[in-house]
Amino acid sequence: MSSALSSRPIGSKAALVESLARVRRHHGTFGSRFPTVGDGTRYQLAGNDHWLAGFWPGLLWLAYAATGDEELRGHAEALLPSFEERLDRRVHINHDLGFLFTLSARAQWQLTGHGRARELALWAVRELLPRYRPQGRYIQAWGPVGDPVEGGRIIIDTMMNLPLLFWASGQTGDPRYHRAALEHAETSLRYLLRPDGSTYHTFFLDQETGEPIGPRTHQGYADDSLWARGQAWAIYGFALAAEWCADSRFLDAARRAARRFMAELPPDGVPWWDLRLPEGAPHYPDSSAGAIAAGGMWRLARLAGGEEEENEFQGSARALLDSLVAGCFETQPEAQGLLRHGTYDANKGWGVDAYFVCGDYFFLEALLALEGEAPDFWGPGQ
Repeated sequence: MSSALSSRPIGSKAALVESLARVRRHHGTFGSRFPTVGDGTRYQLAGNDHWLAGFWPGLLWLAYAATGDEELRGHAEALLPSFEERLDRRVHINHDLGFLFTLSARAQWQLTGHGRARELALWAVRELLPRYRPQGRYIQAWGPVGDPVEGGRIIIDTMMNLPLLFWASGQTGDPRYHRAALEHAETSLRYLLRPDGSTYHTFFLDQETGEPIGPRTHQGYADDSLWARGQAWAIYGFALAAEWCADSRFLDAARRAARRFMAELPPDGVPWWDLRLPEGAPHYPDSSAGAIAAGGMWRLARLAGGEEEENEFQGSARALLDSLVAGCFETQPEAQGLLRHGTYDANKGWGVDAYFVCGDYFFLEALLALEGEAPDFWGPGQ
């Protein structure tokens, strides 16, 4: 693993302080653009037209909640109209509406009471619900509804998009949103979680009958390998489903996924992009998977059934954060990113061993959770 890290040691508290300072120091240079991936010390910027766009306002809202900095609030608020525009123009209408509008619109409403932000989050849910396919009891991830190629595909990432549906059901009293999310979680539990607690990235169902066809990876090394970020989505996503539904099946799934993740880590505690790589495969690190898993572990610890389990998952979260701080935290003073060694899509060569805004968001969220200061944009709390 190549590194441009400073040799000075740094702990999680110092990493949190520096992360917040870095967001405050550099946010103005991004303007109305959105960081995606990057290397050197800078992020590549894009418009609000991709699935990653929600993580930047999410970072701003986390930092605002922690610091009270009104400039951060103002920047995040200024981005909201671009989310309304993408809904109006129907840009990237797929399962990622949950990622996009949980961390932009729901977060803004939650922290400021902004009525239009709440309306946009509910608008996004109204666009998401038609992707529910009753024949197979799942939410179609990609492509137009009924697409001949993508119509029968479910993916593990969707577990993190369900909270917006659960939230909307509570806000509106409409049971359809909760039912669609619950049934998708049940289908994911049935087809995406393997007996050993590992996960498939995607699985195909016959979209006319709902009958299973079989697993297929998209970002993992192979259909039967273990894509690290997908495993992290499973930990966090099933823990959230357990919290929203008070369902022990999902809690058990999160436990199994968490223990499998920890069992498959390399010795330095920073996950490879796939946790089951053959010797000759490229072993790129993916710090984002570690950050997401750490956030899921904190939530799982909070839901645990007893002190022993609580200590287990808190310990796992701390171990993951310690590894990320020691091996991946960016310490160059001019840097824009927080974590080096993220991998967006190894198969396509996108953002390999680089900054990745998704990882930065979950890293800051987990650091704040360690201090008991993280706002909860995903769960049932206000």
